[in-house]
Amino acid sequence: MPRRPVVKKEYTLGERVYLVEIAKGLRLTWKHFVFNIKASFQKGPHTVPTCWQYPEDRREIAPIFRGAHMLQLNDKGQELCVGCGMCARACPAKCITVKRGKPAEGEEDKYAGKTMCSTFEIDMLRCIFCGNCEKACPKNAIVLGQDYELAEYEPGLCIYDKKRLISNFLKAKAEGRLKPPPAPIPIDAPPVKKKAAVKKTEPGKTKAKGGERAEKGKGTSVKEEDKGPDK
Repeated sequence: MPRRPVVKKEYTLGERVYLVEIAKGLRLTWKHFVFNIKASFQKGPHTVPTCWQYPEDRREIAPIFRGAHMLQLNDKGQELCVGCGMCARACPAKCITVKRGKPAEGEEDKYAGKTMCSTFEIDMLRCIFCGNCEKACPKNAIVLGQDYELAEYEPGLCIYDKKRLISNFLKAKAEGRLKPPPAPIPIDAPPVKKKAAVKKTEPGKTKAKGGERAEKGKGTSVKEEDKGPDK
């Protein structure tokens, strides 16, 4: 294999004296250090590019942020989930387990539908927070909230059951951090297909054309009969 050409770089005197370059780096470091020290004495949440004093200072979460899951209740306090399992089917990570059941006698008022979810679990260790479950839910029952502090000391605590999902909703509602309901998607009606216009002919003209064809046929037959005996 051909060898690559060796390029010899000629260093300047300042580059050879490496202490000069170190001094330049330290100058930039001290510049940022003094800037951050001054910013740390400012009151309120920091708006400068420096370290946030978490958990005292917290950033504002965007409305479209996808955090911890929750099961919503309607205005009457009834569960919206009917246990259809559409969220589990739409989940690419297969981290949702839903089992449908029927309300017990005397507890029909606790649920908005005729059916309910007897079991609802989400494995947060496998969840990728894609939001497909939220989009696939026909009742707008499951929603990804704005809570991002999801660290736990035991893996078993990362499996959210139905009780915890509802408690997440009640906590977000008390703090005023619920997402607004999604706007309905306008569905345009399909365009009406126009039927091809059929040309209508007058009845007199059709009869006339038919008579002309008949007369032509008779004329040819007569001519053929006349030619026969001559031959």
